[in-house]
Amino acid sequence: MQIFLNLFVPIISFFLCIITANYLSKTSHFSFLNERQNRFRSLDGIRGFLALSVFFHHFVITYYWKTNGVWSRPPQDIFQNFGKVGVAVFFMITGFLFISKITKKDSTINWLGLYQSRVFRIMPLYLFALSVITFIVFLNSDYQLKVSLLTLIKQYIKWGMFIGGSLNDFANTKLIIAEVDWTLKYEWLFYFSLPLVALLLKRLKSIGVLFIIVGSIILFFNPISISYFSTEFIIYFCVGGFSSYIVNNFKSNSQITGKIPSTINLFLIIAAVFYPNTLDAFHLVIISSLFILTLLGNDLYGLFSLRSSIVLGEISYSIYLLHGVVLYVIFTIINPIEFNEYKINDFIFVMPLISVLVVIVSATTFLLIEKPGIDFGRKLKIKLPFFMKRNDYSN
Repeated sequence: MQIFLNLFVPIISFFLCIITANYLSKTSHFSFLNERQNRFRSLDGIRGFLALSVFFHHFVITYYWKTNGVWSRPPQDIFQNFGKVGVAVFFMITGFLFISKITKKDSTINWLGLYQSRVFRIMPLYLFALSVITFIVFLNSDYQLKVSLLTLIKQYIKWGMFIGGSLNDFANTKLIIAEVDWTLKYEWLFYFSLPLVALLLKRLKSIGVLFIIVGSIILFFNPISISYFSTEFIIYFCVGGFSSYIVNNFKSNSQITGKIPSTINLFLIIAAVFYPNTLDAFHLVIISSLFILTLLGNDLYGLFSLRSSIVLGEISYSIYLLHGVVLYVIFTIINPIEFNEYKINDFIFVMPLISVLVVIVSATTFLLIEKPGIDFGRKLKIKLPFFMKRNDYSN
């Protein structure tokens, strides 16, 4: 019964989010999707489900945080995996997209354009999230400065570097966004490593590929912690990058679609969310297989190709970064329920309603903050050396 409930409620939540996204897809605000031509439509479609999965993870963690005062791993494997698998596949998507770009034949890499696009893709919404965090922090501090001005500046610098921490001596600062900011520092570390990766792949070719793969595997099984980073996460970007080689050697007009691949994909999804040893080597194999099969065109019986799924994918960054704010505002600031009076089996039934609210909030921030930032970044002209060609790195 418990396993059924843990799976049934997220499925209902997904379903309601698809309905909401379907309504949004019919509005003029998302008409720009009509002009989009993308071979990797399934990849676009899965992103929203990944972001919502991370939300499910933090939704359950919020219950245990409110009942025992500790923000930590949920006891249910399925809800632990919802979050971890979601993040792992996001890293793979990043690895695939950017390794594909830097290994594209007859293409000069415009590094300035690449980093410019990343800034305008990521930073506007992140700065908005930081503004919301600041407001809540000072609201809880009666608008009083609890630390020295120099200390506060240092704290903001840490947030600017995606390290986070407390602001103005407020202990719950990172919990306002459910601590999701930690992944952004790995994204930026990957972006900054791309020139070196490009050099290795260009000069050493197959040897460079082998060097990166073997190095990633070693650092996965024997992780090294350096300051705020751990090398165990490099493997996910590597899987994504290696997947670009699989796609490039796959017949350009072929895709793995149909009932049999969809059934395999469904089995892999079920295995990924129920597997008990989260992110161990075998789990990595399951997640990688799921990612590659989706990358090759499998859309899970058409689900990932739905226009509503594409809309959810389009707003996935907002879902990912801001779902914690929704959870914090509802269950900490408004706080409509006494958590000690409810068991997790009762609390979980609120998930579908909050899921829809997260989608609505995220669609709003996407249209008001994310999309204008992306569009501005594309229009911004930066003077480049004559030998650089301008490419689009807007994904």
